[in-house]
Amino acid sequence: MYEDSWYSYVPESSSKKDEASSSKHRRRESLLKQTNGYPDVSDPLLEIYEEAPGSKDPPQATLVRRAKSYSDFYEIATQYLNESEKEKRSRDKLDAFDSTTRDSQFGDGYEDFEDDLLDASHEEYQCYRDQLDLSERHLENLLTDTTSALDLLANLSESFKSVESETTAFQSQCEDLLTEQKRLRDLADEVGTELQYYAYLEPLTRRLNAPGAGRLVRSDDFLDMLMNLNTCIDFMDQHPNYRDSSIYKTRYSSLLERALNLVQMAVSSSLREATEDVTKQTRAKEHTETAEYILLYGKYETIISDLGPQVEKLLKTSEFSFTNATITQSPYIAQWNELYKQLVDTYIKSREPVGTLVLKNLRKFAASDPDPETDFKSFARRCVQYVFDICHNELTLVEKFFQDGPDWNKDQELAEKVEQNRFSHLATLHTFLTPYLCNGDLARICTLIGWLEAVYLTPADGDMDIDRARDAQKLTAHVLLDKHLWPLSDALFLKAAAEIEHFKPTAEDLSIMIKPGTLPAKDIESSVSISEIDEKTQDNGNSHIYSSPGMSNAFPTVKTAVKLLVMYNDRVYDRPRTGDVLYEIVHQATESLQKAATTIKRTSTIMDAQLFLIKNLMLIENLFMTHEIPDSVRQSAEFDFTPIWETIKELQDRKQLFNPLAYFTPLLKGKLLPAVVDHLLDARKELEKVLVQQITAFTKHWQSRLSDRDPRKRASIEKVSLELDALLCKVFEDDTTRAALWKMIRAEEQIRY
Repeated sequence: MYEDSWYSYVPESSSKKDEASSSKHRRRESLLKQTNGYPDVSDPLLEIYEEAPGSKDPPQATLVRRAKSYSDFYEIATQYLNESEKEKRSRDKLDAFDSTTRDSQFGDGYEDFEDDLLDASHEEYQCYRDQLDLSERHLENLLTDTTSALDLLANLSESFKSVESETTAFQSQCEDLLTEQKRLRDLADEVGTELQYYAYLEPLTRRLNAPGAGRLVRSDDFLDMLMNLNTCIDFMDQHPNYRDSSIYKTRYSSLLERALNLVQMAVSSSLREATEDVTKQTRAKEHTETAEYILLYGKYETIISDLGPQVEKLLKTSEFSFTNATITQSPYIAQWNELYKQLVDTYIKSREPVGTLVLKNLRKFAASDPDPETDFKSFARRCVQYVFDICHNELTLVEKFFQDGPDWNKDQELAEKVEQNRFSHLATLHTFLTPYLCNGDLARICTLIGWLEAVYLTPADGDMDIDRARDAQKLTAHVLLDKHLWPLSDALFLKAAAEIEHFKPTAEDLSIMIKPGTLPAKDIESSVSISEIDEKTQDNGNSHIYSSPGMSNAFPTVKTAVKLLVMYNDRVYDRPRTGDVLYEIVHQATESLQKAATTIKRTSTIMDAQLFLIKNLMLIENLFMTHEIPDSVRQSAEFDFTPIWETIKELQDRKQLFNPLAYFTPLLKGKLLPAVVDHLLDARKELEKVLVQQITAFTKHWQSRLSDRDPRKRASIEKVSLELDALLCKVFEDDTTRAALWKMIRAEEQIRY
């Protein structure tokens, strides 16, 4: 800790022994205690230990070795204690020797040694003083060194604090530099990332404008190129403030249009080549069904594989149809939609030979067995099944071209176009079968509709599995019925109902009596012959309707109306039935009966007209109840001129009828225009109203003749009853109707009395 020179400034002494003797000086024994005679010099060698006159100089300073460690200190302390012990024993011997010699010499040399003794005693204290001075200086030096060390430590502490503050500042600067470095790196990455949207333009322009660019649609990175174009267009659209963003967006849009045109040209050329080949081969010669299938479908199925997996993925998957609502606002969506629209239009145009071939085969069916005139049912079913197979094959081909699964993943407008193309063959079938269905035989169309409803629309018992092929055929059958056969059926029934109005009855038709030779009701079934009912209709299970009591002698229009009502209502599939057909049938039948009744009034009696109406209207009313025929209602819009008459009456009351200025206000308010009023017309209620009127008039007439209670006229009353009973038996075949009329007549009679 301290330099060695710090310990060496003390004056040197004679020897360690002198220092020890002076530091341990003892007073000599008094002469009074000395023994008489000469001193004992038996051991003269001890005289050499006589203490020599001490020096007044301070003792020589000794350099004590500073302990470097605990072991060194222990060795020094042990050595010092051993030396002190030896010195103590030597001093005891010297003291014993001095006591004898000093006693002998004390008396003589007391005066000589008094000054020396005084000096010697002062010398010991002087030595202590010198040692104290030395210790004081030593401690002062230690204090000075400690103070300087503390100052040094304080300076070091201040230095450490300044270094710490500088280190903190340096650390914050380093952190700022690291943050700035990270920001610059992110900025550089962002700039580099956004720069690639600009750098992508030139190489792509060279690729799309190079000779032979059409081969790009078959390259492995073609779809990635299209997606990159979409991404670049989106980027430029989302950053309109970037430099030249509008220019780059326009150029990228042009490149996308160029790439999509390559796809459209590749697909169109392949479809056009296949169509030309198919058309040429179908015109050249006749083909079997297998050969036709290969030409119409197998050849087109290979087009997708020939174009490559890139175009196949583009056409099938929903990845490029962009049906997701979140990206429908992207600027390139219109270009992709236009591409798919062009592809669908091209595909539909390429399927035109199918329609021509379908019509050709249908005509071939008509020229071969079965003959449509003799066996229309088999002929119609063969045609329908053939067209349904064509529609199913078209659906399968569409799925292979544009779908990656059972569901359509493009725009619904395109799906409607494809379905219209597929169902266009149903229109061809309908056009082909219409002449055979419109020959006046309603049984043909009813039989065909019933077969379609039973086979395709009605689920089989226990059939719970979902079959896509059956669902497709069910949809095809429903479209054929809903768009073609059901409307055609309604039109034919309305046409047949309109013919009722033009019926001209003969005298035999106007007869209300039961025709001679008519069998009882239980035997009528074997003898009924109605010209309007054909055998096929009776085979369907409806013959019992026309052979019911009273039907054999019904008015011809009633027979026709009953036939039409039963045929129209007797369907397997519960489809919505229009009330116009039912209304028209019932209304025309009622009108024809009223016209016939008017003719009977002129040629016969009112009673015959009443019985005629009651008999025929009851047949139709019973049919409504037994067959659960729906209500025969129709919405009818009519002009109501009531507002005009009320306005004119008001002007007349105000005496302004001939004032032109008075008409402006009512004209502006619409009071001078007729109002359109919707009326709900019910033909059944009209029929029931006429029936009730005739029954009421008939019962009142006979009640008046049977109401006389005079006993003298009892014979005449019985005669009237027999007359009424005979009349009812001649008109009505069934006992139920006769009993009902008798009951109503007698009920009124009982109420009166």
